[in-house]
Amino acid sequence: MTTRLQFWTLARLTGLLLLIVTLTHMAGFQIASRFVIAGDFAATGAKIAQNESLYRLALLSYGASSLLSVGLAVTFALWIAPFSRLAAGLVLGWRLFEAVCATVAWAIRFALVDNQTTPNLLGQAGAEALHRVLRDISNAAFDLGAMGLALATLIGFFILFQARLLPRLLSAIAIVGAILILGSSIVTLGWPDTHIPSSMAFAVTLLSNLGIGLWLLVRGDRPQHAKLLAQQA
Repeated sequence: MTTRLQFWTLARLTGLLLLIVTLTHMAGFQIASRFVIAGDFAATGAKIAQNESLYRLALLSYGASSLLSVGLAVTFALWIAPFSRLAAGLVLGWRLFEAVCATVAWAIRFALVDNQTTPNLLGQAGAEALHRVLRDISNAAFDLGAMGLALATLIGFFILFQARLLPRLLSAIAIVGAILILGSSIVTLGWPDTHIPSSMAFAVTLLSNLGIGLWLLVRGDRPQHAKLLAQQA
């Protein structure tokens, strides 16, 4: 029992949760995006109706990712707390903000399934107008959540970069991805009609998260070095 507890350090728990959150987010996005036909409300609704259970499963995968982000926020904050309590508090706050925004966003998308697949009293035009309004709110929530994720990543991985708890290259890639996400989210939130290649920013972040999660799960943190730095902090 003691050996198991020693193995599951905060670093390894953070790595495990980072992998699960990333994989569930990627699965939800990849599946749900295949149902969307840009600019065609009726065709998208028809495609969802053909396999509604799979589409709902994709949205639930999004939801699971958001809820598990709460646990990730806690373990990540506790891990870096010995080096900077302020940074740990900011990381926890921004990641919880991200989790709340993402949960609101996917819940709206989940509620929109019936609006897209079944007739309602508003008629086709009314249903499409309602969809656009709620979709815009959902997109704004996603953008706000992405900004919270980016800020938490910048703060947290800056601490990890300084403390050398990860290979510095991994920390640097995570920081670059966070800067790209922050910039693209600010632009899309302020100017929704602007089309920017935000998918590249998320791809960098998701791939770096997978690499960091695997590294932490296999290697854990560097306990002796970490203790020395914590004592000096």
